[in-house]
Parts: sequence; C-alpha cells; structure tokens
Amino acid sequence: MSHYVGDVFLWSSMWDGSGVSGCLKCDGSTYNVDDYEALYVVLGYQGSVVVDSTATTFETPDLQASAPEGLTPYIVAMGDFPKPTNLPHYRIVTEPYVGEVDYTTNSYPDAGWAFCDGSLLSTSQNTALFSILGNRFGGDGQKTFALPNVSDAVIAITGAYPMRG
Repeated sequence: MSHYVGDVFLWSSMWDGSGVSGCLKCDGSTYNVDDYEALYVVLGYQGSVVVDSTATTFETPDLQASAPEGLTPYIVAMGDFPKPTNLPHYRIVTEPYVGEVDYTTNSYPDAGWAFCDGSLLSTSQNTALFSILGNRFGGDGQKTFALPNVSDAVIAITGAYPMRG
C-alpha cells in the first residue's frame, strides 16, 4: 500500500462506527505515544502535534469542522514512514482506498479517480464504491448513486477496498 503515516484523507461518514483499519479520525482525540509512535513523530515533524506535559499522549488534528458534509477526515496511523518530501496533507497516492476523497488542482482526474461533482453512477457498475457511499449523496439507491459534491476534490473509484477498524 502506498499510504504513508500522516497522510490525511476524507472518508464516508457511514463507517464512523468502526473506522478504517490503521487510520484514526482527525477529531482531536488523545492517543498513547507508545501505540502510535510513527504518527507521533510525523505530526511532530509537521509541527502539528499536541502533547501532554510528559509526552506520553498526543492528539490527532481536529479537522472535522473543515470537512464537507457526509465525509470524515482520517489520518493514516500505521504504515510506511514517509520520506520528507511526502509529508503534505491531502495528497493523492498511487493505491488509494476505494471511496477516498482527496483534494487536487488537476484539470482532469487521474485514472481510477472521478471529480466530486455530484455525478450519478450506476450501482451495478460501481458496487464497491456504492457499498461505501450508499445513496447518502443522492441517487435512487437501486440503479444509481451520487458522488459527493466537494470543490477541487476527487474520489477514488478504483483501488484497494479498506478493512474496517
């Protein structure tokens, strides 16, 4: 998998109960440094880590207020440690999770991605993505479902199907 510890992406709010395996919600929750040491180091490198006075716990960034409706920001907590050039938030990776939403400045979406423009897709031709999004963004939920409508963002329509928390 090409996700790096510290990568932030948006995910369907439908999975909030169990989350995405190896990822934490960006909601300001507190975690033990010993449990997520690599993430603690990455957040410290980015200057965005909040620690207690003994540095035994830290908080994830709270990005919920800036997330579009129906999407939840997650941060990769376990995985490959990033190279210094791979540290920015909201970047597109080569093997995304199906349903992952990232911001882009591209005029056209990369292969396997679609613009988050509210387009209707066929449920029968996009079963993996439909199982993640359902019809919470529109469509009839039988033959069609809609992509979220998020300016300057793309959604992975192909990629790895994530495991639940």
